[in-house]
Amino acid sequence: MGAWALVVVVLWFLPSRVLTDYQLYTFNLALVNILLAIGLNLVIGVARQFALFSGALFGIGAYVAGICQVRYGMSFLAALPLAIVAAMLVSAATSLIAWRAGDLYLAMITFGFGEIFQFFLVHADGLTNGPDGLAVPRPNIAGVSFAAPGELHLLFLPLTVLAIAIYRLIETGKLGRLLTALGDSEPALASTGYDHRVVKTIAFAIQGAYAGLAGAFFAAAVGFIDPYSFGLSVTLQQLTAIAIGGLGSLAGALVGSITLTLIDRVLIDFPGVRELAYGVCLLIVFLAVPRGLAGILSRQKSLP
Repeated sequence: MGAWALVVVVLWFLPSRVLTDYQLYTFNLALVNILLAIGLNLVIGVARQFALFSGALFGIGAYVAGICQVRYGMSFLAALPLAIVAAMLVSAATSLIAWRAGDLYLAMITFGFGEIFQFFLVHADGLTNGPDGLAVPRPNIAGVSFAAPGELHLLFLPLTVLAIAIYRLIETGKLGRLLTALGDSEPALASTGYDHRVVKTIAFAIQGAYAGLAGAFFAAAVGFIDPYSFGLSVTLQQLTAIAIGGLGSLAGALVGSITLTLIDRVLIDFPGVRELAYGVCLLIVFLAVPRGLAGILSRQKSLP
């Protein structure tokens, strides 16, 4: 525990002193992707519910945070819990579909939800400013502006670490065992006296909370959001991240999301090459290390 605390302190103080603004911006995007990846990992990697609407939940968090600040003059800290709760409620409501549908049907239905949400963002001009997008103010807390990437980093990192710690508590606790049992066998879970539908709803709600937090962070970091930033490509990128890192593993979600963030920033000016790089990474991992990059780390630890 002491070693991890030291790492967090170093990551909080050091980057703003040694990294450029662009590198700090990339660091902040990595934190956003970590939150998205661990939420998606819980639903797909642990609970085995193949839902493809992470991008829509991400967009809900970003737009709720942005609209609350732009339209209603709320502060970032006041808008943040609303963004989390909004995405959480929508995700929990969508889980009702998972009560009856699964596998491919669930994937297609949640994909459809994501497309409908993007259509709404484009055409709800009075609320979202439509395809022109929405300029989002930088966080200002107690008169202190968090405008520069280094300042945002000081705000984002502690909240991300807290979110990871909460996820770890979920993963190692009773709820984590229930979610794993849900992914292994719904009938077996039901035989223990637990309603699989309730467990599904909890899993979806947790994913929504993480996606909502990530969306609020993204809006603050970028300063501008538009409907096309929250499509299926976001979900596929995060799905690639957890597959590369290792499905069902917190370490895998962390490693995979950081890896994909770096690839994305290096190849940002080459869209076709970027997608090709994602595919190559997936092939290499699936062929060489089926358990993902986190599997390499765990294997190294197990060696004498």
